[in-house]
Amino acid sequence: MGASIEHALMVQYLYAAYSLRDDVQQARYWREILLLIAREEMGHLLTVQNILALLGGPINIDREDYPFHTPFQAFPFQLERLTHGSLACYCYAEMPVGLEKERPAEYAAIRADAVKHVEQQGENFRGEVEGDQVKHVGELYHRIVKILGDPKKIPDDCFVDAAFGQMSWDDWGRSYRGEPAPKTTTPEAATQTGSERAHLFISKVMTREQAILALAQLSEQGEGLVEVDDLMEGSNILRAVRPYVKGIDIGPQDSHYGHLRAMYEELRNHRDANEFSWNVPLNPSSDYSEDRPSARGTASRIRIESRRSRRWAGLFNVRYRMLLTWLLHALTLTRRHPPPATAHLRGQIIHRVFGEMYNMRVIAEILVKSPLKGDQDLKDPKSPRAGPPFQMPFRLTLPPNERDTWRIHREAIATSLELCEKLLSDKKHEMAVETKSAARNYLAVLMQADRDAREWINTVFEGLQ
Repeated sequence: MGASIEHALMVQYLYAAYSLRDDVQQARYWREILLLIAREEMGHLLTVQNILALLGGPINIDREDYPFHTPFQAFPFQLERLTHGSLACYCYAEMPVGLEKERPAEYAAIRADAVKHVEQQGENFRGEVEGDQVKHVGELYHRIVKILGDPKKIPDDCFVDAAFGQMSWDDWGRSYRGEPAPKTTTPEAATQTGSERAHLFISKVMTREQAILALAQLSEQGEGLVEVDDLMEGSNILRAVRPYVKGIDIGPQDSHYGHLRAMYEELRNHRDANEFSWNVPLNPSSDYSEDRPSARGTASRIRIESRRSRRWAGLFNVRYRMLLTWLLHALTLTRRHPPPATAHLRGQIIHRVFGEMYNMRVIAEILVKSPLKGDQDLKDPKSPRAGPPFQMPFRLTLPPNERDTWRIHREAIATSLELCEKLLSDKKHEMAVETKSAARNYLAVLMQADRDAREWINTVFEGLQ
């Protein structure tokens, strides 16, 4: 559940970031902050995978599709533009413990805005949300720390030798070392030049104590609700971890809550929050299947009706599926023991994951500048736009046979190539769907990269015969 929530938060932050306008300086700055937080959530997701490995649990990068409410989830999942209400929900999710006592006015204002926003969107959830509709994400980690710290609930023999199955910063950290921006650089310039880096925590855990320390570290950065001090009374394990927890040094302004609250206060000074974001839809969808049954708790989705935009949305979903499949493959290769014949390719697979992150960002930026309907004039910033759907693939499991896993990669690339060809030259309508030169150039480069990737996959595939 922790992995699912981290994935869901990451996607919602990304959608909110992509909704922000690039022709407004303040919006550009907020966008980079949200993207920074999303990168750090990626580190949280990978650390949770390490704890699952320590417990002998399965890999999990799944999440609920929109919108669906599960226990411990901060608020019902849905994709929406950045507003006062959605930002209040993000703030409340990442809020540190004890704020209701230390700064009651701040706590009350944020909670009231978050609850109001969820209630206003209630009709999208078809009555599935019951009880408290907004929660701190850290409540889940608070529960996990208690369980991990109690040897009676989880005996020592439940922990496995997970050294071979751990994600590391060396593999996934890239340039995210958390270097501060130069003193002579403004915050806006720092985010645009990349000098303000994400503090990416990816903690390897080999023992019970390291697992608890990793959760405390994640909490310190984001949710801040793992009350390690209050839990010291319950376990010798927790008391032993205490000195290391005190060594974690994340300033309040650098935590997720610190970043989000600063945005929240800045946005409150503006009467119209919508002036900073494109008019992207709530829960966009490119799915036009007539026979698809409605899932329980599924909200109404806004269909992308423009043929061009729908093709781009379909391409976005394919690249999202490719990212998740490459990520799952990398995690699986790390976990498998003995290592399969393709274990030496893990670094190249991780490189594919980062490549798909770039592709998704480019396609998302194209979508938010594309019409929701076919006949719309986008000269007005308030015109309805399309948006990245982030629709989950029909499966997130890999077959036991390594050759079949590579076959899945190859088929996904074939689907992407087909969509790119339809955007460049739609034979059915005898005209190009995409006419903008910059987008056509990107599609041409993407297709060549996919052909190269397909050739590489074929080489790997032949070697496994």
